[in-house]
Amino acid sequence: MSPKREMNRFFPLVMYLCVIAVCLGACSLGTNQGPAGEPKRTDEYTQNSERRDLMEQVTKRPESFQTNSPDEYTLTATVDVSHESGVDRISYEILVNEARVPMDNVIQSFTLNSNMINRIDAGELFHSNVSNTHEISLGPDKEPLGLSLSRSYVLKPKAEIDSNILQRYADMYIKISYGPNDQRTEEYFYIQAEPSPRTIEYMKSWGIEK
Repeated sequence: MSPKREMNRFFPLVMYLCVIAVCLGACSLGTNQGPAGEPKRTDEYTQNSERRDLMEQVTKRPESFQTNSPDEYTLTATVDVSHESGVDRISYEILVNEARVPMDNVIQSFTLNSNMINRIDAGELFHSNVSNTHEISLGPDKEPLGLSLSRSYVLKPKAEIDSNILQRYADMYIKISYGPNDQRTEEYFYIQAEPSPRTIEYMKSWGIEK
């Protein structure tokens, strides 16, 4: 067989192998980068480690929670109430924005006043974005401009809960961590979530009914 015919014979095989190599490279890139080019997380934070750390701070080191606003960024918390599918829901959201320093790999976690477990239909109060597979970083004049974390809980029927909810529903215990793996900043905040107008009205009517 001539060299030319031999080359023609193996050309499709070579092209096939090249296509496979390109596809594998693209898959590898997609695994290591998010849709906007975010790097894959390499830290050791997990749902269990975040839950354990935040709960230990709440129960054993309550003095670690700051009540002042952070200097490096703006942190806000809100609470809303809605009626959906025949049940009342209470929703919480925290927002980190206006970052004044580079904040790499921001991880947000929060929990509520422990007494709220008797007033909502949920297995736990803890919530976090620690399950994200890729880093989300903030910085001055950098996209994204903010990072929020929210969760909605189903409220139990009013007949099953007591009026202490009026004093405790806005309590939020928040952990914000950011920075490179070897220089992480971990900060804890106690915040009274800002209620929406309908939340205020709902709590008023709930108190009257009780």
